[in-house]
Amino acid sequence: MKLRRSLSGRITLVLTLLIFLAVSLSAVVTYAIYTTLEENMLDTLVQTESKRIAVRVSRFGDHWQQPFERDMGPSMYAWGETDTLLAPSMPEELRELPLGLHYIDKGNTGWHVQVADVMDGRLYVLYDSVVLVEQSRHFALALAGIVLFCTLLALFFSKAIARWLVTPINTMTERLTRWLPSDYKSAIPHTDEEARLMEIFNRAQDQVDATIANQREFTANLHHEIRTPLSIIRSDAELMLRHQMVNESERPRLQRIVHAVQDIKQSLESTYSLCHAGDTETRAEISLYDCVQDAIEGQNQDAENAKLVIKNQVDTAQRPSLNQHALMTVIRNILRNAIAHAAPATLTVTSLENGLQFTDDGPGIAADELSSIFERYFSHRRTDQLVDPQTAVASNTGSELEHQAGLGLAIAKRVCHMQSWQLEVTSPVSDGHGACFTLRFHHQPHNPA
Repeated sequence: MKLRRSLSGRITLVLTLLIFLAVSLSAVVTYAIYTTLEENMLDTLVQTESKRIAVRVSRFGDHWQQPFERDMGPSMYAWGETDTLLAPSMPEELRELPLGLHYIDKGNTGWHVQVADVMDGRLYVLYDSVVLVEQSRHFALALAGIVLFCTLLALFFSKAIARWLVTPINTMTERLTRWLPSDYKSAIPHTDEEARLMEIFNRAQDQVDATIANQREFTANLHHEIRTPLSIIRSDAELMLRHQMVNESERPRLQRIVHAVQDIKQSLESTYSLCHAGDTETRAEISLYDCVQDAIEGQNQDAENAKLVIKNQVDTAQRPSLNQHALMTVIRNILRNAIAHAAPATLTVTSLENGLQFTDDGPGIAADELSSIFERYFSHRRTDQLVDPQTAVASNTGSELEHQAGLGLAIAKRVCHMQSWQLEVTSPVSDGHGACFTLRFHHQPHNPA
């Protein structure tokens, strides 16, 4: 099994290898240049010396009187001879060389030989590079030592640089470790900084997932436990109002109880919707017409009381794949907003290519309010502007507006954000009246951090 190196170890290795390759390449190039210059220098030396000797011996005539032998040390020799006057000490293999410059490889050394016609014979100048070969070997060893020294120095500095580079990762890992509960702080089996950070992130994600699961379980239990008692309170209060089981002076109190229960149920539904709106596994193919119709039937009584006529003109063949619970939350809140602020009017729900459109012919929304319409509790501010405080207690409209929670459109906008949908509003629609809410769907839901 291949061992996994730590991030600092990999950085150290890479930096050291890069410096090693750079210094080694420089050493190789330097040695190649050195040997090339050395060879050229020796060739020039033997050529120059051959010319010098030729000029010198030619002063004594046009013929060799005797063989010419000269040890010009160190490692340089010269011979002159003719076919009849042979130099005894000259190596036999030189006589087979043609005119010109030659190099003879002798294993541990090399001969640089210049052959030239001088008088009636030939002149041979030889340089034995045995000394220079030894010096070249020493120079190569020196270069190898420099490479080794630079590599060790690079290893030392690379470790320091690697520690400096991974310091932010280690700092983040330590900080995340401090944030984790004690149950998640067991020993981390990895020595690699990247793997340690990933392990900490996985543990943090497990903690977040567990927290979200607990939150959803809590909201589900709360939704189940409180919804039934609230329904009983509201139904009993509505029966008492309908059958006039209380005095006329007590009716406003009972009406406030009904509205308060409705607000509590709406807040409870909204909390449950926000906790589960990000679920992608609950997506399924649904009928938009049926969803809108179900939402209308659920709000029918309140719409009739507010004199809001709702028309469902959604295409029955439109069946996208969506989170039905999130969609119903958005539709219900848009309908409740129209009941509270557009009535008396007519609200028409129509289909778009990839969404729905809710258009009413009510009073519309002021231009300075459009940018704040999706803020929390904004309906309270609208109520303060629309209702006269002196007549709000005696007016049924003022009583109804007073108990609006102001969370509907804010929740609808939040759910759309979690599903990567778009919810926009334009007003006026025509003749200075009306408002239009446009809901557009996207296929990739967004899971917020």
